[in-house]
Amino acid sequence: MILFIIIMVTMAGVAQVFIKSGVNFIKSPEQLGGFPSNLSEFFVMVFYWQVFLGLCFYFVFGLAWLKILSSVPVSFAFPFLAISYIVIILGSYLFLNEPINALKLTSIVLIILGVVSLSRSDTTESVQSSR
Repeated sequence: MILFIIIMVTMAGVAQVFIKSGVNFIKSPEQLGGFPSNLSEFFVMVFYWQVFLGLCFYFVFGLAWLKILSSVPVSFAFPFLAISYIVIILGSYLFLNEPINALKLTSIVLIILGVVSLSRSDTTESVQSSR
């Protein structure tokens, strides 16, 4: 189940990168920093292939998250969502040319340590309570 959770939260992070990339691509110069002002521009944005693919990934993630939450405690599953932050930082660096600095790298290490320690705390408590 852990591998499935990791794959799904990675998908959520990839979805963010796709959506951001698509939104960046379709904005006109006067729209920079803004949101579509009318319904037709909104639909152009939503159905642009990168944005639409990102939204589809989120939909699949949402369905998978229902399965995950029905199988494991939320206190175990939820910390894994932090992995999507790592995916977003790396994806934005690789595909959106956003910088990575020492603080972001330190944060990635802390996220990994936090997810590992939180996931182990649930398994440790389960083992101790079954004795």
